[in-house]
Amino acid sequence: MNTTDPARFTFVKLTVADIDAATAFFEQGFGLTHADTVDTPTFREHMMTGAKGATTIVLFHWKDGRAIDTGNGYGPVGMVSRDLDADLARAIAAGAKQKGETVQFGPARIAFVHTPEGHEIEIMQVGAPGAAA
Repeated sequence: MNTTDPARFTFVKLTVADIDAATAFFEQGFGLTHADTVDTPTFREHMMTGAKGATTIVLFHWKDGRAIDTGNGYGPVGMVSRDLDADLARAIAAGAKQKGETVQFGPARIAFVHTPEGHEIEIMQVGAPGAAA
């Protein structure tokens, strides 16, 4: 039996049509940092990072201009918030559109937004503002 540690979950990759606009959206809407770029003749990736230890969002762009279809075989990218109202307002100011109403599930408040390119993001706050990690 192999005794090495299993692979670690470290990133989510979103394919985008306009990588510069998507980069600006995640910087302005969620405070992520454009930490690194991979640039090849056929594609470009921007690594968007949050606080130390946070999962990275990799923005992937085909340079040939092919159409992007986000499909329906995935769930939203999840963000844990310390202040849902402030984070929701910041995302909307950066170009997101809220999907439905903010809902309450027990101690959690949850809002869904779509990025300017249509990717779905779930923002969740557990407890009073400032309580989420």
